[in-house]
Amino acid sequence: MRTSIALQAALAAAVAHASSPAHVLNFATAGTPCATGIHMIVARGSIELPGEGRMGVVAGNVSLLIPGSTVSAVDYPATFEAYFASEAKGSEVFTTLIAEYTKQCPKTKIALLGYSQGGQALMDALCGNSEWGFTPSADLSESYESSVVAAVTFGDPSHTVGAPWNAGTSNQTGIFARSNLTACEPYSDSIRGWCDTGDIYCDNGNNTKVHGSYFKNYTMDAAEFIVKRYNLSLADASSPSSSSLALSTVTSLATATGSATSTITAAPTTTSASASASASTTGVATAGAGSIQASVTAAMGCLALLGLKMLL
Repeated sequence: MRTSIALQAALAAAVAHASSPAHVLNFATAGTPCATGIHMIVARGSIELPGEGRMGVVAGNVSLLIPGSTVSAVDYPATFEAYFASEAKGSEVFTTLIAEYTKQCPKTKIALLGYSQGGQALMDALCGNSEWGFTPSADLSESYESSVVAAVTFGDPSHTVGAPWNAGTSNQTGIFARSNLTACEPYSDSIRGWCDTGDIYCDNGNNTKVHGSYFKNYTMDAAEFIVKRYNLSLADASSPSSSSLALSTVTSLATATGSATSTITAAPTTTSASASASASTTGVATAGAGSIQASVTAAMGCLALLGLKMLL
Protein backbone atom coordinates (compact mmCIF):
# COMPACT_ATOMS: atom_id res chain seq x y z
CA MET A 1 0.00 0.00 0.00
CA ARG A 2 1.42 3.34 -1.01
CA THR A 3 0.37 6.42 0.87
CA SER A 4 1.41 9.96 0.00
CA ILE A 5 3.75 11.95 2.22
CA ALA A 6 0.88 14.30 2.96
CA LEU A 7 -1.35 11.49 4.17
CA GLN A 8 1.49 10.00 6.21
CA ALA A 9 1.83 13.35 7.92
CA ALA A 10 -1.91 13.43 8.48
CA LEU A 11 -1.81 9.97 9.98
CA ALA A 12 0.99 11.03 12.32
CA ALA A 13 -1.18 13.94 13.38
CA ALA A 14 -3.99 11.51 14.08
CA VAL A 15 -1.83 9.55 16.48
CA ALA A 16 -0.68 12.74 18.18
CA HIS A 17 -4.27 13.85 18.64
CA ALA A 18 -5.77 10.50 19.59
CA SER A 19 -7.54 12.07 22.56
CA SER A 20 -9.21 14.82 20.53
CA PRO A 21 -13.05 14.99 20.43
CA ALA A 22 -14.88 12.87 17.90
CA HIS A 23 -15.58 14.46 14.55
CA VAL A 24 -19.01 14.76 13.05
CA LEU A 25 -20.09 13.47 9.66
CA ASN A 26 -22.75 15.55 7.98
CA PHE A 27 -25.56 13.33 6.71
CA ALA A 28 -27.55 14.56 3.75
CA THR A 29 -31.30 14.57 4.36
CA ALA A 30 -34.20 16.16 2.53
CA GLY A 31 -33.65 19.89 2.44
CA THR A 32 -29.98 19.69 3.42
CA PRO A 33 -27.96 22.52 1.82
CA CYS A 34 -25.57 21.49 -0.92
CA ALA A 35 -22.21 20.26 0.30
CA THR A 36 -19.41 22.79 0.09
CA GLY A 37 -16.99 19.87 -0.12
CA ILE A 38 -17.81 16.57 -1.80
CA HIS A 39 -21.03 14.59 -1.44
CA MET A 40 -20.56 10.84 -0.86
CA ILE A 41 -23.11 8.12 -1.59
CA VAL A 42 -22.22 4.96 0.34
CA ALA A 43 -23.52 1.38 0.04
CA ARG A 44 -22.95 -1.18 2.80
CA GLY A 45 -22.14 -4.85 2.29
CA SER A 46 -24.48 -7.79 2.77
CA ILE A 47 -26.33 -8.03 6.10
CA GLU A 48 -24.61 -5.00 7.55
CA LEU A 49 -26.99 -2.81 9.52
CA PRO A 50 -28.70 0.01 7.59
CA GLY A 51 -26.48 3.01 7.07
CA GLU A 52 -23.02 3.31 5.58
CA GLY A 53 -21.68 0.06 7.05
CA ARG A 54 -17.95 -0.30 7.38
CA MET A 55 -17.39 1.66 4.18
CA GLY A 56 -18.34 4.64 6.30
CA VAL A 57 -14.80 4.72 7.67
CA VAL A 58 -13.56 5.79 4.23
CA ALA A 59 -16.27 8.45 4.03
CA GLY A 60 -15.28 9.63 7.49
CA ASN A 61 -11.67 10.11 6.49
CA VAL A 62 -12.66 11.93 3.31
CA SER A 63 -14.85 14.24 5.38
CA LEU A 64 -11.81 15.12 7.45
CA LEU A 65 -9.72 15.71 4.35
CA ILE A 66 -12.39 17.72 2.53
CA PRO A 67 -14.26 19.98 4.96
CA GLY A 68 -17.90 20.64 4.16
CA SER A 69 -18.53 17.14 2.81
CA THR A 70 -21.80 15.27 3.27
CA VAL A 71 -22.88 11.62 3.16
CA SER A 72 -25.97 9.69 2.04
CA ALA A 73 -26.42 5.98 2.63
CA VAL A 74 -27.96 3.75 -0.04
CA ASP A 75 -31.17 2.36 1.45
CA TYR A 76 -31.45 -1.15 0.01
CA PRO A 77 -32.00 -4.68 1.41
CA ALA A 78 -28.34 -5.82 1.37
CA THR A 79 -29.49 -9.38 1.98
CA PHE A 80 -28.26 -12.84 1.03
CA GLU A 81 -31.78 -14.00 0.37
CA ALA A 82 -32.89 -12.91 -3.09
CA TYR A 83 -29.40 -11.53 -3.63
CA PHE A 84 -30.03 -10.68 -7.27
CA ALA A 85 -33.07 -8.56 -6.45
CA SER A 86 -31.28 -6.95 -3.50
CA GLU A 87 -28.27 -5.99 -5.58
CA ALA A 88 -30.49 -4.64 -8.35
CA LYS A 89 -32.32 -2.48 -5.83
CA GLY A 90 -29.01 -1.09 -4.61
CA SER A 91 -28.01 -0.19 -8.15
CA GLU A 92 -31.37 1.46 -8.76
CA VAL A 93 -31.11 3.55 -5.59
CA PHE A 94 -27.56 4.61 -6.47
CA THR A 95 -28.83 5.90 -9.81
CA THR A 96 -31.77 7.69 -8.19
CA LEU A 97 -29.59 9.36 -5.58
CA ILE A 98 -27.13 10.56 -8.21
CA ALA A 99 -29.91 12.03 -10.33
CA GLU A 100 -31.70 13.69 -7.42
CA TYR A 101 -28.61 15.15 -5.83
CA THR A 102 -27.26 16.44 -9.12
CA LYS A 103 -30.57 18.15 -9.81
CA GLN A 104 -30.58 19.74 -6.36
CA CYS A 105 -26.86 20.59 -6.29
CA PRO A 106 -25.52 20.73 -9.87
CA LYS A 107 -22.20 22.26 -8.84
CA THR A 108 -21.37 19.79 -6.09
CA LYS A 109 -19.01 16.91 -6.86
CA ILE A 110 -20.07 13.36 -5.96
CA ALA A 111 -18.14 10.27 -4.88
CA LEU A 112 -19.60 6.76 -4.81
CA LEU A 113 -18.42 4.16 -2.29
CA GLY A 114 -19.42 0.51 -1.98
CA TYR A 115 -18.30 -2.60 -0.11
CA SER A 116 -18.95 -6.12 -1.40
CA GLN A 117 -22.58 -6.34 -2.59
CA GLY A 118 -22.65 -2.56 -2.28
CA GLY A 119 -19.62 -2.38 -4.55
CA GLN A 120 -21.34 -4.45 -7.21
CA ALA A 121 -24.43 -2.24 -6.94
CA LEU A 122 -22.20 0.80 -7.41
CA MET A 123 -20.57 -0.64 -10.51
CA ASP A 124 -23.92 -1.65 -11.99
CA ALA A 125 -25.14 1.92 -11.49
CA LEU A 126 -22.14 3.20 -13.46
CA CYS A 127 -21.76 0.47 -16.08
CA GLY A 128 -25.19 -1.13 -16.35
CA ASN A 129 -25.80 -4.83 -15.97
CA SER A 130 -26.16 -7.56 -18.56
CA GLU A 131 -24.82 -10.52 -16.58
CA TRP A 132 -26.83 -13.70 -16.36
CA GLY A 133 -29.31 -13.85 -13.49
CA PHE A 134 -29.31 -10.12 -12.76
CA THR A 135 -31.86 -7.52 -13.74
CA PRO A 136 -30.68 -5.82 -16.95
CA SER A 137 -29.99 -2.14 -16.46
CA ALA A 138 -28.55 0.75 -18.43
CA ASP A 139 -25.22 2.40 -17.74
CA LEU A 140 -25.14 5.85 -16.15
CA SER A 141 -25.67 8.74 -18.54
CA GLU A 142 -22.51 10.59 -19.51
CA SER A 143 -24.31 13.77 -18.52
CA TYR A 144 -23.30 13.01 -14.92
CA GLU A 145 -19.62 12.68 -15.77
CA SER A 146 -18.75 16.16 -14.49
CA SER A 147 -20.54 15.47 -11.20
CA VAL A 148 -19.51 11.89 -10.37
CA VAL A 149 -15.77 12.35 -9.94
CA ALA A 150 -14.80 9.28 -7.88
CA ALA A 151 -16.01 5.74 -7.26
CA VAL A 152 -14.30 3.25 -4.94
CA THR A 153 -15.12 -0.37 -4.13
CA PHE A 154 -13.74 -2.99 -1.76
CA GLY A 155 -14.26 -6.69 -2.56
CA ASP A 156 -16.64 -6.18 -5.49
CA PRO A 157 -17.89 -9.60 -6.72
CA SER A 158 -18.11 -8.20 -10.26
CA HIS A 159 -14.34 -7.56 -10.28
CA THR A 160 -13.00 -8.43 -13.72
CA VAL A 161 -9.39 -9.05 -14.74
CA GLY A 162 -8.05 -6.42 -17.09
CA ALA A 163 -10.20 -3.52 -15.93
CA PRO A 164 -8.05 -0.35 -15.86
CA TRP A 165 -9.38 0.66 -12.44
CA ASN A 166 -8.29 -2.54 -10.69
CA ALA A 167 -6.20 -2.18 -7.53
CA GLY A 168 -4.99 -4.69 -4.98
CA THR A 169 -3.21 -8.00 -5.57
CA SER A 170 -5.87 -10.05 -7.37
CA ASN A 171 -5.23 -11.38 -10.86
CA GLN A 172 -8.43 -13.39 -11.13
CA THR A 173 -12.03 -12.59 -11.94
CA GLY A 174 -14.81 -12.45 -9.35
CA ILE A 175 -17.80 -14.75 -9.04
CA PHE A 176 -20.06 -12.29 -10.90
CA ALA A 177 -17.54 -11.06 -13.46
CA ARG A 178 -18.60 -8.07 -15.53
CA SER A 179 -19.23 -8.90 -19.18
CA ASN A 180 -19.15 -5.37 -20.56
CA LEU A 181 -16.26 -3.17 -19.48
CA THR A 182 -16.79 -0.84 -22.42
CA ALA A 183 -19.91 0.58 -20.79
CA CYS A 184 -17.75 1.81 -17.90
CA GLU A 185 -15.41 3.84 -20.09
CA PRO A 186 -16.88 7.33 -19.50
CA TYR A 187 -16.13 6.93 -15.78
CA SER A 188 -13.06 4.72 -16.03
CA ASP A 189 -10.57 7.28 -14.70
CA SER A 190 -12.82 7.96 -11.73
CA ILE A 191 -13.06 4.33 -10.58
CA ARG A 192 -10.75 2.43 -8.27
CA GLY A 193 -11.67 -1.10 -7.11
CA TRP A 194 -9.60 -3.01 -4.56
CA CYS A 195 -9.57 -6.81 -4.68
CA ASP A 196 -6.89 -9.03 -3.15
CA THR A 197 -5.71 -12.54 -3.94
CA GLY A 198 -7.69 -15.20 -2.12
CA ASP A 199 -10.92 -13.22 -1.68
CA ILE A 200 -13.64 -15.80 -2.17
CA TYR A 201 -15.94 -13.35 -3.93
CA CYS A 202 -14.00 -10.82 -5.96
CA ASP A 203 -11.05 -13.17 -6.68
CA ASN A 204 -12.79 -16.56 -6.71
CA GLY A 205 -10.30 -17.56 -4.02
CA ASN A 206 -10.53 -19.69 -0.91
CA ASN A 207 -9.33 -17.41 1.90
CA THR A 208 -12.32 -16.34 3.98
CA LYS A 209 -10.35 -13.67 5.86
CA VAL A 210 -9.35 -11.60 2.84
CA HIS A 211 -12.83 -10.23 2.17
CA GLY A 212 -12.81 -8.36 5.46
CA SER A 213 -9.24 -7.08 5.28
CA TYR A 214 -9.63 -4.09 2.94
CA PHE A 215 -10.39 -1.58 5.67
CA LYS A 216 -7.13 -2.41 7.40
CA ASN A 217 -5.10 -2.27 4.21
CA TYR A 218 -6.65 0.31 1.92
CA THR A 219 -8.73 2.85 3.86
CA MET A 220 -6.11 5.55 3.43
CA ASP A 221 -5.50 4.70 -0.23
CA ALA A 222 -9.22 4.97 -0.98
CA ALA A 223 -9.55 8.28 0.86
CA GLU A 224 -6.49 9.64 -0.93
CA PHE A 225 -7.90 8.61 -4.31
CA ILE A 226 -11.20 10.40 -3.67
CA VAL A 227 -9.42 13.58 -2.52
CA LYS A 228 -7.18 13.50 -5.58
CA ARG A 229 -10.11 13.05 -7.95
CA TYR A 230 -12.04 15.82 -6.20
CA ASN A 231 -9.21 18.28 -6.53
CA LEU A 232 -8.68 17.38 -10.18
CA SER A 233 -12.35 17.96 -10.87
CA LEU A 234 -12.58 21.44 -9.45
CA ALA A 235 -13.77 23.74 -12.18
CA ASP A 236 -11.57 26.59 -11.01
CA ALA A 237 -7.95 25.47 -11.19
CA SER A 238 -6.71 28.85 -10.01
CA SER A 239 -5.68 27.43 -6.63
CA PRO A 240 -2.80 24.99 -7.24
CA SER A 241 -2.56 24.36 -3.50
CA SER A 242 -6.14 23.12 -3.16
CA SER A 243 -5.01 19.57 -2.40
CA SER A 244 -2.57 20.55 0.32
CA LEU A 245 -5.16 22.93 1.74
CA ALA A 246 -7.63 20.09 2.13
CA LEU A 247 -5.04 17.84 3.75
CA SER A 248 -3.90 20.55 6.13
CA THR A 249 -7.28 20.59 7.86
CA VAL A 250 -6.88 17.05 9.20
CA THR A 251 -6.68 16.71 12.96
CA SER A 252 -7.40 12.99 13.23
CA LEU A 253 -8.05 10.07 10.96
CA ALA A 254 -9.82 6.77 11.42
CA THR A 255 -7.46 3.91 10.62
CA ALA A 256 -7.37 0.17 11.04
CA THR A 257 -4.81 -1.93 12.84
CA GLY A 258 -4.09 -5.61 13.28
CA SER A 259 -6.77 -7.95 12.01
CA ALA A 260 -9.59 -5.63 12.97
CA THR A 261 -11.21 -2.95 10.89
CA SER A 262 -11.72 0.67 11.74
CA THR A 263 -15.38 1.57 11.96
CA ILE A 264 -17.54 4.63 12.24
CA THR A 265 -20.32 4.22 14.74
CA ALA A 266 -23.29 6.53 14.39
CA ALA A 267 -25.44 7.69 17.25
CA PRO A 268 -28.96 6.16 17.32
CA THR A 269 -30.89 7.55 14.40
CA THR A 270 -34.41 7.69 13.14
CA THR A 271 -35.67 7.47 9.59
CA SER A 272 -39.05 8.99 8.91
CA ALA A 273 -41.78 6.60 7.85
CA SER A 274 -42.33 8.57 4.69
CA ALA A 275 -38.65 8.40 3.78
CA SER A 276 -38.61 4.67 4.44
CA ALA A 277 -41.74 4.10 2.39
CA SER A 278 -40.30 6.04 -0.52
CA ALA A 279 -36.87 4.42 -0.50
CA SER A 280 -37.14 3.61 -4.19
CA THR A 281 -37.61 7.31 -4.86
CA THR A 282 -35.32 8.98 -2.36
CA GLY A 283 -32.99 6.11 -1.53
CA VAL A 284 -31.57 8.07 1.41
CA ALA A 285 -31.10 6.46 4.79
CA THR A 286 -31.70 9.52 6.95
CA ALA A 287 -29.12 8.76 9.56
CA GLY A 288 -29.36 12.25 11.05
CA ALA A 289 -26.51 14.49 12.06
CA GLY A 290 -25.35 12.17 14.84
CA SER A 291 -21.91 12.24 16.34
CA ILE A 292 -19.64 9.89 14.42
CA GLN A 293 -16.78 8.41 16.39
CA ALA A 294 -13.94 6.56 14.71
CA SER A 295 -13.00 3.54 16.79
CA VAL A 296 -10.90 0.47 16.20
CA THR A 297 -12.82 -2.72 16.97
CA ALA A 298 -11.12 -6.02 17.70
CA ALA A 299 -13.91 -8.28 16.58
CA MET A 300 -15.77 -6.82 13.63
CA GLY A 301 -18.75 -8.71 12.30
CA CYS A 302 -17.35 -9.55 8.88
CA LEU A 303 -15.13 -12.38 10.01
CA ALA A 304 -18.04 -13.97 11.83
CA LEU A 305 -20.35 -13.40 8.89
CA LEU A 306 -17.84 -15.00 6.58
CA GLY A 307 -18.87 -18.31 8.10
CA LEU A 308 -22.16 -18.01 6.27
CA LYS A 309 -22.52 -19.69 2.93
CA MET A 310 -22.76 -16.47 0.97
CA LEU A 311 -21.08 -13.31 2.23
CA LEU A 312 -20.93 -10.59 -0.40
